[in-house]
Amino acid sequence: MLGRPSLVDPEVAAATFKRHIAELWESGRPNGLGWTLTNVDDLHAVVTMPAIRSDGSKEPYNVKLGGEYYDTYPPTTSFVCPPNWEPAAENSRWFPRVDPRPPWFGLQAAHGYPDGKTRQLVCFTFTAEYYMVDHSPPAHTVWRQGYHTLAATLNRLQEVLRPPYYQGPSDASHP
Repeated sequence: MLGRPSLVDPEVAAATFKRHIAELWESGRPNGLGWTLTNVDDLHAVVTMPAIRSDGSKEPYNVKLGGEYYDTYPPTTSFVCPPNWEPAAENSRWFPRVDPRPPWFGLQAAHGYPDGKTRQLVCFTFTAEYYMVDHSPPAHTVWRQGYHTLAATLNRLQEVLRPPYYQGPSDASHP
């Protein structure tokens, strides 16, 4: 099992992060799924992806990925609000309602971390935050450097932003 994430060399992380994003986009999968990419800086990017309700209607969500621990660990991951890419709050148009949640996934707008800070938690083994809080994942689900990439993170998120899991924005004004 991996321990708690440690920051990696930012130049190495940025090069790997950029390469993995480029490889993913070159695959054609993001375009086929309707994803768009906004590069924020060398270590951060926002992927906008459609969430699909059971009736076929769609809403866009913005997922910010960070390379501070990448690729020793998965990217940091959060749902964010445009235009400044700040973490989305619960009961926000930009924070999805996922119900039922698959057993491998958790999502909290405000979670207490061991460092005493409270911040968003997108929780599954392909996010850095998963390893920042106490978990004991089965060995076959743990992030493997050199095998997994940020594509795995985004593909799993796209999975929960579809039926039967996705139920719409957490903002009550979007039924």
